[in-house]
Amino acid sequence: MNNSLVLPHLRCSFAKELPETQVLLVAGGRPPAKEWLLQAASRFSVWCADRGLDVCRESNVIPERLIGDGDSARSEAIEWARKQGIPADLYPPEKDLTDLQLALQTIGAEYKQAAVVITGVWGGRFDHTFSNIFSLKGCDVYGIQRCCAVDETEALILLKGADSLRLAAAVRPDVISLLPLSAECSGVTIDGVRWPLNNVSLQHDFPYAISNRPLDHAAEITVSVAGGVLGVYLHWQQNSLP
Repeated sequence: MNNSLVLPHLRCSFAKELPETQVLLVAGGRPPAKEWLLQAASRFSVWCADRGLDVCRESNVIPERLIGDGDSARSEAIEWARKQGIPADLYPPEKDLTDLQLALQTIGAEYKQAAVVITGVWGGRFDHTFSNIFSLKGCDVYGIQRCCAVDETEALILLKGADSLRLAAAVRPDVISLLPLSAECSGVTIDGVRWPLNNVSLQHDFPYAISNRPLDHAAEITVSVAGGVLGVYLHWQQNSLP
């Protein structure tokens, strides 16, 4: 049974089995560290969304697919993609969906079921980050069964419905927060932290379960939820790579 996403600095093990297809989607926000991206790219199929192409080129990671409108990727990167023979789905800039949403939609159509790790989500404007997070929340409409946003300093793993998660980090995170992304998250439990919770309800309009700390002696952090959409957020001040 495959129930783990194995990242360069973090293992995420879920109660539910993961789809066989696992994709690393490189988006156009703050780029991950080159070392992190190279390690992650060795474990996943790699796609990129628009300016994520620049990030892939700079690390010499050749994606399997390019999705976007080409308005933010540099011309040198687009020419590099052409020479590499990377299949590209290009759209006009005047469109309803963002490049990230188009990429998620295309991954879902291509694989029917997939787990997607997105990097290049953080940084930049708040409205972009907000759109990215809630695009992840709604990605199941495209057939994507598991989705998270990760780089070497930040991670957001989504739990939907009755679900649970075990986190094992190569370097202990400085902060772990629980973010209710639906009106209510019921039956929330977290262990392995300084302030554990046991079967509580978290409200969308009162997100108090933030800035928790992992215990020094805890090998894992466990989180479970009975209902709702819960974001499990981790942050590292130092390099999270071992």
